[in-house]
Amino acid sequence: MRLVFIHGWALGPEIWDVLAPLLPAPQIRVDLGFFGAPGIPPLQGGDILVGHSAGLLWGLRQRGDWAGVVAINSFARFCRDSVGEGCVPPAALRAMRQALERDAQSCADSFRADLGLAPPKGKAQKERLMHGLDLLRDFDATALAGGRPALVLGAANDALAPPVAARRLAEISGGTLEMHESGGHGLPWTAPEFCAEKIAGFLRAHEF
Repeated sequence: MRLVFIHGWALGPEIWDVLAPLLPAPQIRVDLGFFGAPGIPPLQGGDILVGHSAGLLWGLRQRGDWAGVVAINSFARFCRDSVGEGCVPPAALRAMRQALERDAQSCADSFRADLGLAPPKGKAQKERLMHGLDLLRDFDATALAGGRPALVLGAANDALAPPVAARRLAEISGGTLEMHESGGHGLPWTAPEFCAEKIAGFLRAHEF
């Protein structure tokens, strides 16, 4: 059993640099290639998916045989649908696509700055970032979220994945919901000790 860390949109595997050492090995990290060449190691059945934001959706789309799932600042659906399920209205995604089309580097840098992160070391890869927005616009993980132990970590002040989205994800996955009072959309780097404590407890409780 491995912990498989998957980052969200316009981020990279460095977001796990503080949290990952607080958790047991073996571990691997996926790099979706938003700022350079992708680094996607073979994923195996029986691994534990640890997904931040859109990283959860990407991981659930790849495999259905995860032994467990840890969702951090995430959601079952990001773009709001016709019945109101989701985090942000479609217009917000359209505006992001327009900004990305105009200047991919500036768009990505601004997004990261809003999360308290420095600009990436590599050049923004517009096509991969666009594909990432397509995932956020179109993919609904509702039918894939359950069937295994799950832990949902959210923040009360997360503007992108608000508490209602975290509660909904915990409900449909049958998982445990743990909320941090602050930390925003960046719990892996703003509240790593909180994340590590909850994930370690989850692993122990399910004897992973």
